[in-house]
Amino acid sequence: MNELRLIDCHAHTSDLSYCCDPGITPQTYLELLADRPDLEAVAITNHGFAAYSVNREEAFAAAYMVNPALFDDKREFGNARIETHLREMEPLRGRGLLTGLEVEMLPDGRLTVDDRFRPRLDVLIGSVHFLPEASAPERVLEVWWAHTERLLGTGIDILGHPFRWLHRNAGVIIDDRMVRHLVELAKKHGVALEINSHMLIPSDLEMAKTCAATGVPLAFGSDAHCLEEMGILDYHRHLLTVSGLDLATLPLWKPRPRG
Repeated sequence: MNELRLIDCHAHTSDLSYCCDPGITPQTYLELLADRPDLEAVAITNHGFAAYSVNREEAFAAAYMVNPALFDDKREFGNARIETHLREMEPLRGRGLLTGLEVEMLPDGRLTVDDRFRPRLDVLIGSVHFLPEASAPERVLEVWWAHTERLLGTGIDILGHPFRWLHRNAGVIIDDRMVRHLVELAKKHGVALEINSHMLIPSDLEMAKTCAATGVPLAFGSDAHCLEEMGILDYHRHLLTVSGLDLATLPLWKPRPRG
């Protein structure tokens, strides 16, 4: 086994992500890192749609994913929460924690985060959690591809759990052709693709191999929402073993430089 230390690019805390178990804080991850010499760092990437919502019910109703004006109504509230979170995170960055957010794209093309926070982030993950415009089954793929390519062009660093929405919500079988097309789009926009172990997707193996062959960076994320998931990257190591890929020569995502 290669001894290269890994970065967990995707993890949550309970202050901004309502779906995270109570009591999980940045300090919880610091304690994890102290016991895990195989981990180089953990990026705390809480949900944008939750940061701008007053409670779990409002967050998962995702009303502003249909009406972006509602997001603007919550801007001051959400900005204050993110400001507090980033202020608390800043002194921890030199101790193995990275600042980040996992955001969505509104119908008008904006992301669920105020742009003024971008310079303070080590990583910005863009994910598809809601796709209300894909209500007609015959248009699901068309809408998903259009949405995803537009999301890739918004300046995100990583496309989070790329095929999860299609796999879970639309029951789409992800074939190799789809994987190759997504990798091509990611390369075009300079975006890393995430292997996410929170929900396993059969196409993950092909995506890892195709990224390795084309030089598109891979990001490894636990997407931890509970103590048992924190820093667990066994699935990622298993994929590399069965694919024959060498961790030391893989194009791996690295945090963005901060000016």
